[in-house]
Order: sequence, then C-alpha cells, then structure tokens
Amino acid sequence: MITKSFFDDYNGVRAHLYTLTKNGLTVQICDFGATVYSILVKTPKGEVDVCLGYPRLCDYAKSGAYCGATVGRVANRIGGASFILNGKKYCLPANEKCNTHHGGYIGFSHRLWQAEICGEVLKLSLLSPANEQGFPANLLMMVEYEIVGNALDIRYSATADGDTLWAPTNHAYFNLNGEGCGDILGTLLQIKAQSYTPTNAQHICTGEVACTKGTPFDFSNFKKIGADICANDEQLSYSSGYDCNYVISGYNGQARHVATAIGEVSGISLLVYSNLPGLQFYSGNYLKGKGKSGEYSARHGFCLEPQYFPNAINCENFLSPIIKGGENKKLFIRYEFRTFNP
Repeated sequence: MITKSFFDDYNGVRAHLYTLTKNGLTVQICDFGATVYSILVKTPKGEVDVCLGYPRLCDYAKSGAYCGATVGRVANRIGGASFILNGKKYCLPANEKCNTHHGGYIGFSHRLWQAEICGEVLKLSLLSPANEQGFPANLLMMVEYEIVGNALDIRYSATADGDTLWAPTNHAYFNLNGEGCGDILGTLLQIKAQSYTPTNAQHICTGEVACTKGTPFDFSNFKKIGADICANDEQLSYSSGYDCNYVISGYNGQARHVATAIGEVSGISLLVYSNLPGLQFYSGNYLKGKGKSGEYSARHGFCLEPQYFPNAINCENFLSPIIKGGENKKLFIRYEFRTFNP
C-alpha cells in the first residue's frame, strides 16, 4: 500500500511524502530529491526508524549532507570539474574546491521529481536537459521504490538522446540502533571487498587500487566501525574518518551481496545488494543539524552507497560511467533488513 501526504513548502517547491507499507516495513519517500525520508523496521521491541532525515525541506536543501537523496547525474566527485567525452572537453560547476561533487550546485538531489503511484511501486521521474550543470545531452531518469519481502528495492533506469555521463546512487544515512540514538561507532560492518581506491587530499581518486589487508580499511570480516576510525592513516585524515570507495569482489555486472551492517543495540541488520562495481562507505564525519528526533553530530549515521568509482570518467582503468545515446541503462540497489535479539 502507498499513501501520499503533504510534507513542506520551500522557495515555491511543494513537496510530498509517499508512504510504502508492507511486510512489517514502512518506508517514506519525498519527491524532493527522490529522497528516502524514513525506514521503520518492526522489531520485537517495537518499530525503529533506521534512516536519518530532517524535519523541514529547507534543511534538506541547505544541509549539504544529501541525506537520503538520489544524487546525480554523477554521484561522488569528478576531479578538476571537467571531463573529455568523444574528444570534447566539458566543464562543470566546481562546487567543492576545484572539483564537482554529486552533480554540481543543483544536482538531482535538489530537484522536485514527478511521482506516480503504480500499485505497490512508487515511480519518480526527472528530465535533466542538455547542458544542465554542464553535462551534455537530454537525460530522462526513473527511480522505482518498492518493498520486496523485507527489503527496499531501488531500481534506476535512464535514457539519453546523446552520449553523456550517468552514475547515480542513494545517499541514505543509517543508524541501525535508531535515528537520533547517538553515534554508530559500535555498529558491526562487513564489506565484500579486498581493495579500495585511495584519493588525494581533495578526495579525488587517482586511478590507484590498493589492498585493504593490514589497513584500517579492511572490513572483509565483521568489525566495529569505530575500531580503527582514529588510526594514524593519511587517507582517514583527509575526511576525519571513513569516506572511501571499495572495489566489490567478483563484480560481473549482476546484482550481488556487497555489505552487511548490524546494530549492536537494536539487533537490526542491514544487507546491501547491488549491480554496481563500487561501494562508498562514509562514516558521517561531518553530520550536523536538527534531525527528525534530535540534533545530529559527527558519526551519528553511516552511508553504504553502491556506485561507479569516483572520478571514473578521468581514470581509464575504472569502469566507464558513460551512457550512450539511445541506450536504456538500468542499475539496482537493495537495502534488506533483518532482526534478531542482540
């Protein structure tokens, strides 16, 4: 079942919440930014909202956290705010130092999407015109949200009338002990990866792929997020914690299990599946502001964002984020929730 309700007005934008309820899971989606606003998981002790969010639309627009939003055209960073496609150089807005972050100043996260309820599926669409934020070609993107079993499925599809870049993700922040319940340092995490892509001091991937073994970035076995977060490591110092792209082991273009997190207090576990080659793990190092049920501070939520590798268009050895003109491209993310007694 899906219901619609008014959320908020901001600068002439009238946004709504769409509530999906099924199988003990309740998910709310906002049409501003095609944003995951809340995820309520039923446990033996009651419902727990595991997804961070803000009470007002202005908070989403101004926070800089991209909380729960669909980000694009290209998620993460493009070095030098430029790229070359088919022999032509394209210049983008430099909205983070001299680089482009999450699609520019007005990316998909800051647009009002057109929503349609289709049975148990919520469909949101957005037309991004040619040259918007510097990207070539007209691009039409669709996001479908559906509760399948005990999971939230996110299905992306897009077509363009010319070659361009398309590399979206969802930027949900999770706290499996409950949104507003403090830091996530005790959360157990496992990532199905043995390597990651280091960055320079401006968080730009250089094309290097490094082994995680013996480093603070090794989550091949379960460990607490806080176990090595304060280690003396140059990569950690760049972001005051984790903000790292992992190379998914055995990637073949098919959907696969890429990560699991477990809330040590609630007993809620999160399993992430995707057909994307990378996974950004961000430990919420710069979170702030008034959330749905209290003030957010650093490390009060974490992100597990399936994605193309950051700066992939400028690194020849990374899988290309190009969508060809006339191509119908599809991507997939699943956030599955399970409960047990901790």
